[in-house]
Amino acid sequence: MSNLTVVLTSCRRHDLLVRTLESFFATNRYPIHEFIIIEDSDQDQVRDLAERFPEQPIRFIVNGQNLGQHRSIDKAYAQVKTPYVLHLEDDWQFPVPGTVEKGMAIIESCPDIFMVLLRKDADMPRSFKKLPRIEQPAPYRRVDAGAHRTWYSFTFNPTIKRLADYQRLPQGYSGFQGEVALSLYYKDQGAVLAWLEGTGVDHLGFDHSNFARKRKRGLAGVLESARRFFSMATLRKWKTSLGRRIEHQKRKRKLGK
Repeated sequence: MSNLTVVLTSCRRHDLLVRTLESFFATNRYPIHEFIIIEDSDQDQVRDLAERFPEQPIRFIVNGQNLGQHRSIDKAYAQVKTPYVLHLEDDWQFPVPGTVEKGMAIIESCPDIFMVLLRKDADMPRSFKKLPRIEQPAPYRRVDAGAHRTWYSFTFNPTIKRLADYQRLPQGYSGFQGEVALSLYYKDQGAVLAWLEGTGVDHLGFDHSNFARKRKRGLAGVLESARRFFSMATLRKWKTSLGRRIEHQKRKRKLGK
């Protein structure tokens, strides 16, 4: 039996979902125990997509309403029976064969690695490219908690992780306000991320958000931008950002950087 379950989150973007599935199945060779797709809407017709991939172990969970990302993931992870999870979203492409095998080789052989990130090399921050390149069991960069003040200790982008690490969260992902809160939590835990190189995994979902704000044009747009820039919400963001920078420096000193 395979030791890996795929959990993919989807929400009404079935055109992108099809492209993601076609790309993944065309290049993946690692055995999958189950491919769970959780649809965070009432669009039950998404189940029909399974007919395009009859040889794949796809199972759909349709929420019937919008529960939100964290609650949806908790719902899907509750049904995972394998020790490892490949977490996907509905808007990525996978052009390079062997990506999952290499990611699994890293997380299975490196117990101190919390998760393996599969994004393409071009998305890697310039500072990360200065980190030592580890060649075995597959080329990757080791990203510790002090590498960035906010990100790169947790992400819902394509990643491989241990189910046991997720199960240690008392309230699952629903106990956190967002992805930033999760990343900061894992920084405080000293989590180490491995960025696998040479994957080519690329994001398809830019400008395809279901919840994107429509910006006004002309003078109305300029006035709206000015209002938002000088708002109390912006001031609170600046205050939060300053606090994160201070905590980041403390974290780096603790790590001896």
